[in-house]
Amino acid sequence: MIPNAVISHAFVLPDRHFYEWLAALRPYLEKFERVTVVRSPAGNNLNRFRNVTAVDAPLTWWKDSALAHIRRVYPSVVMVDVIDVDTPEALEQILRRRIDSDDRYGERDGEPQHIFQRFVLEWPTSARPLAALARFNADEEKGALHRSLDILTHEDADIFCAAAGSVTAVGDSIKVESLVEEERWITTYEGIKNRHVALGDKVELGQVMAKAAGGELRLIVQQPPNQGLSMGGLQNVMNPRDYIYIPQFRARPLVDNLRVRKLPSKHASIIGHVFSWHLLEPLEHHGRAIEKIGVEGAWLKVRSVSGIEGYAAAWFLRATTLQEGQEAIPGLNPIGVNLDVFHPRGKPPASRLGELGWVRFGYNVSQWRGSEDIDAAFQRYLPHVEAYREAGCRVVFTTSHQTYGEAKAEFSPWSQMTDAKWRLLTARFADMMERIAAQWAARGLVAAWQIWNEPDSFSGVASVPLSARNYGLMFDQVYRAIRSADSDARIITAGFNSGPQRGSAYARQMLLAMPGDVRPDGLAFHPYGRGVSGHPQYSLFGHIDESVWAYSAVSPDKPLWITEWGVLDRPNDQPAHIARYARDMIRHLKRQYPGRIAALIWYAWAQGMHNGYGLVDGTSKPRPPLTDLFLRA
Repeated sequence: MIPNAVISHAFVLPDRHFYEWLAALRPYLEKFERVTVVRSPAGNNLNRFRNVTAVDAPLTWWKDSALAHIRRVYPSVVMVDVIDVDTPEALEQILRRRIDSDDRYGERDGEPQHIFQRFVLEWPTSARPLAALARFNADEEKGALHRSLDILTHEDADIFCAAAGSVTAVGDSIKVESLVEEERWITTYEGIKNRHVALGDKVELGQVMAKAAGGELRLIVQQPPNQGLSMGGLQNVMNPRDYIYIPQFRARPLVDNLRVRKLPSKHASIIGHVFSWHLLEPLEHHGRAIEKIGVEGAWLKVRSVSGIEGYAAAWFLRATTLQEGQEAIPGLNPIGVNLDVFHPRGKPPASRLGELGWVRFGYNVSQWRGSEDIDAAFQRYLPHVEAYREAGCRVVFTTSHQTYGEAKAEFSPWSQMTDAKWRLLTARFADMMERIAAQWAARGLVAAWQIWNEPDSFSGVASVPLSARNYGLMFDQVYRAIRSADSDARIITAGFNSGPQRGSAYARQMLLAMPGDVRPDGLAFHPYGRGVSGHPQYSLFGHIDESVWAYSAVSPDKPLWITEWGVLDRPNDQPAHIARYARDMIRHLKRQYPGRIAALIWYAWAQGMHNGYGLVDGTSKPRPPLTDLFLRA
C-alpha cells in the first residue's frame, strides 16, 4: 500500500503535445486532490515529491525509461508509478479505470508491474529537534570507523518503526527486516529500552516499538546478501544517511534576516532574506541535509515560501517539519492586508503585495442602497480575487450589514432592532450567503468567510452591533448555509473589537447560543490599541498577550485570526515609528505563539481607506520602511 497520510504527488506529462495530454489528465485531477502537474522532466526538480506518476512516452526520458531516469537523477523520489503509453487516448483509458476504482496509483492493477518502491527510513523518534549527532564513516583516513548514523533523541521518547517489516532480533536493540522490490534490508535500532515488539512481529511504518534509553539513537542499515561493507563485526553495512526520508521536511532559520545566497559561500551574492518564522524547503537529499543542518561552515540549498532558491548558512538552521511549523495554516505566511474594491487606491496590482499571505475584503452587495444583486457583486470582486490568488495570496471575505440589511426599511434604524427583526434578517442573510458561497466555491478562490463584523462593538460606526445570543443564532444559520455550498473554505467569527475581557465573554455567550454541532473554524478579533512593550503611543489599551490569552481560552483547539489591526487616526505619524511597532508586534506573535495565529491582517493598504494608517500613502507611493517591512514579512 502506498502511504497516503501525507500526499506528495507529481504527475509528469510529455512536453510534446502537452495540452492534449493535459486534457486526458483533467478528469483524474478532478477526482484526486493535491496532484502537481509537471510538464516534462526537463528543468523540473522531481526531488520535491515523494511519489511520481510518469507517462513513459517516447522522447521524454533518459534512455526512454522513466524509471531509470528518475532513479538516476532524482534520488529523493520514493515511489515511481510508470504509465507506459504512446498517446493521450491510451492514457485516458488507464486513468478512467483508476478513477472508477478510486485507485490513485493503480495499485490494484498489478500486471505488468508499474509501481516501483525505493527503500527509505522515515524519522524514527518523537524527540525534537531533528538532528544528526554522528555520521556513518567507512573511511579510515577520516578517523575511527563508525557503522551507524546517530540521531538526537531523549530518554523515554518514542522510537518508531522507520521502515515496515518483520522483527528478526530483540534485546538491547531491535532488528527489522524489510523486503522492497525483492531486495532485503535490515535496520537495527540501538539505544532503546521498554520494547513493545517481540521476535517475529510484523511492524508497520510509524508503529511505536520501544522507548529511547538516552539521548542518542543509533541506526544501522544492512543489505544482504552481498551489498555494502564489513564493519565492526557486521556484514553488508550501508550508510543510513542515503535512505533517510522525512515527510514534509523543512528547515527553520534561527535568526531573522538570514541571507540566501546564489552560491554556498559567504562571498556569494545575496538573492534574498528569510526570517525566523519562515519554513524553508530543503532542496537536497533529506539525509544529507540532516547531516548539514546545525554544522558550522555547511551550506544548504533551500527554497523559500516566496520561491527564492539559493543557499543558506546551515549553522543558522533547525530541522523541522511542516506539521511542526509556526503557521496555523501550513506553508502560508499569516501576514496580510485589508483592501477595498470601492476605493481608488484600495485594490493594488497583485505584483505590489510582495510575500503577503492574505488579502481581506468586505463583501458589499448592498452598495449603500439595499441592492441584492449578488451577480453584480460577484463580477465586481472576481477579477481582483483571481489576480491575488494567482499571485499566491489567500482571500478572506468579511460579510456584514453591507452584504445584507443595509438600507432596508424594516431594519432601520439599527438601534431599534428587536430579536424578531434579527431572526428575520438572519434567515434572509443565510439564504443570500448560500447562493454567494456557491458562486465562489465552484472556482475555489475563497479561503475563508467571516460572518459579520464587530458585533460586540460599542458603536455602529463601521459595524452593526447585536447581542451575543442573536449573533450566535446568526452564526449557526449562516455557517450551515455556507457549508452546504462550500466544504473547503474556513468559516470564522466576526472580528471582536471590545477588548479581551468583554470580547471573550461575548464570544463565550455566542458559542452557548449555538448548537453543539456547529463551531467556528477560528475566532477573530481586532486588537486596535494593543501591542508589545516599548510602544506606549500605539498600545494605549494594553499588551497583545492579554487578547491572545483571553480568546485562546475560549476556543483552545482553534487558531486565532487577527483580521484587522494597525494604527488609527494618526495620519501624520512617521512611517518609521509605525514600522517599529508593527515589526515588534509581528515578531512577538510569531515567536511566542507558534501555530496560534492563522492571519495577521493590517488595516489598511492605502492612506485614506477610512481612518487606518496605510502601508502606502494617499498617492499609492511606498512609505519606507513600513511598506518594505510588510512586503517581506
